Amino acid sequence: MEQTDWTTVPVLPCKAIGETLEFWENMGFTITYRQDRPYQYGVVERNGHQLHFVRVKGVEAGYSGCLMMVQDVEQAHADFCNALKTRLGRVPNKGIPRISRMRPGQSRFTVTDVSENSVIVIQIGEKDQVEYEDADPATLTPLQKSISLALRLRDFKEDYPAALKVIEMAIARVDDHETEVDRVKAVEIRDSLENLL
Repeated sequence: MEQTDWTTVPVLPCKAIGETLEFWENMGFTITYRQDRPYQYGVVERNGHQLHFVRVKGVEAGYSGCLMMVQDVEQAHADFCNALKTRLGRVPNKGIPRISRMRPGQSRFTVTDVSENSVIVIQIGEKDQVEYEDADPATLTPLQKSISLALRLRDFKEDYPAALKVIEMAIARVDDHETEVDRVKAVEIRDSLENLL
């Protein structure tokens, strides 16, 4: 990446600067800056990645977030899960805060902090984009397309109810042209989604 004389720093809103900075500190980040007056602002950093936060009065739950690209996404996920388990005694997949589940070989996961900011952690490289684009080739059977869509909804959008609906509809209309391997895979995906909900 070419060095420029401009830098863009997205700032995520938070309900309480102390609580938000403490959350990320417990996730292995270091608090590098904190200001309480005239407004609350803070920065945490880990491995060269900075997250900036500002307290916004009356902030409502909504969607704010950013991408964090890392060399080893599986290690980052394991580190964050261990930090959550140490802090909370469990690894939450629902509620606030939470971390999305990550299957072997998956290229991304999402951490949602105490202020409901979503930090999507992605493996550096082309694997993530290739996986997303390969999920919809024209050569797929109807069941394979439904499996692909359900996985995309589950893994990239974290929309578990929509993924479950897609896979249930696909299973209901499966025909004799589908392989047993794909049928079993569809049932396994359905079962895992039912466990998430």
